[in-house]
Amino acid sequence: MISILLAVLILATAILATAALAVRRQRQALGLDAAPWWMPRRTLRWSGAMVAGVLGPLLFAKMLVMALALGSELILPAEGAGMMAGIGVAWLLLPMALLVIGTAALKLPAAADDKTLDTREVIRLADGNEWSLMPLGVGLALGVLLLLGPAVGVALGTLAYLPLLPLGVVLLVWVSGRLADRYRSLATTT
Repeated sequence: MISILLAVLILATAILATAALAVRRQRQALGLDAAPWWMPRRTLRWSGAMVAGVLGPLLFAKMLVMALALGSELILPAEGAGMMAGIGVAWLLLPMALLVIGTAALKLPAAADDKTLDTREVIRLADGNEWSLMPLGVGLALGVLLLLGPAVGVALGTLAYLPLLPLGVVLLVWVSGRLADRYRSLATTT
């Protein structure tokens, strides 16, 4: 139980530290005053938008793949049928999940700018440019997984993956800077 609590504490600390650094980076990229970067409300909004925008689509895609694999295993008695069906659907769902992550990530620079974008505004902002946001979705997904992996390792009792935490933070801060540049260019063209 203590290892699970420690893992949650490590993950929460890493996400909040990433949010504080990324908000500062995004405010600089947007041409805003970077001095008031540590504001608890702004940091919490940014980190909440990141967790919802990245983990939500990834978990939903994972649940769909698992449900299809389990259903295929029950319906088709051939050995490995569920695994093959799951792999086939994963190749279809993963690009869509990364596309959704990249599009939903437009809320992050808005949170750094103290603006609130609802889903309609995000879709309107990304209209016609969704595929250009997919590489940012890949970077965000990888960065969040680099934060999540060490926390899961700690929960399972191994500290071997802890060196991945700083790598995840650096990747997320770098991707958030690129995302702020893309957000600024999309906001000026609409």
